[in-house]
Amino acid sequence: MRKYYDRQEFIGFVDRNSAKIYSDLEFRQCRFISCNISITRKPKKRSVIRNISFYNCQVTGCTIDAAIIEEVLISGLKTHNILQTFGAVFKRVKFEGNIGEIMLTPLIFPGIAKPKEQAAFDQANAAYYKQVDWALDISEARFVECDIRRIPAKLIRRDPATQVVIKREKALLGEWKKLDLSNTYWKTSIQFFLDDGNDDLVLVAPKQDPNYSNLLDGLKMLRDAGVAEPD
Repeated sequence: MRKYYDRQEFIGFVDRNSAKIYSDLEFRQCRFISCNISITRKPKKRSVIRNISFYNCQVTGCTIDAAIIEEVLISGLKTHNILQTFGAVFKRVKFEGNIGEIMLTPLIFPGIAKPKEQAAFDQANAAYYKQVDWALDISEARFVECDIRRIPAKLIRRDPATQVVIKREKALLGEWKKLDLSNTYWKTSIQFFLDDGNDDLVLVAPKQDPNYSNLLDGLKMLRDAGVAEPD
């Protein structure tokens, strides 16, 4: 049975090494403050977030660590600072409407986790994505900022006009370095992507960014130059 929460506030909720399943929930206009989900350095102890909807909620000082997130809808989300995920994996997760600042990174405990701990999650996450039909749908989201790392581009549903794919072999050719992208941060994003060793990258022009028009023009330059995929 689905449980509903309306205009409630959740403060200081911490989930650590629990391997719990949180499912069949709906939150409307709720606030989450200093909450952390699935803090763990062991893949077998990660928590699952499944079949949950969030409508016009707010987050402050929260993180999503190495959770397995499935069948989740985020429809409108205000972030009072950047909302980051660390080592989480996604299956059929949709962002829509106005969304604040998000960063999805494969790293667990950056600068703290041991190499073997990070490698365990890298292997587990790669295996997980082999059985996922699609991971993220960002095609109807209007972000303030969106940074997605190491989620296979083929598993991300996009708006091709404002969200483009860059493949490693194209980026390695270096044609992007010749473009005038000075009014954007795309060169930095591409360089980070190459340094991380990933196969592909989705660049998102966030529609709520004051610099949106320049960022969008930059994506067009990348596509026209053959650096971004033609879609």
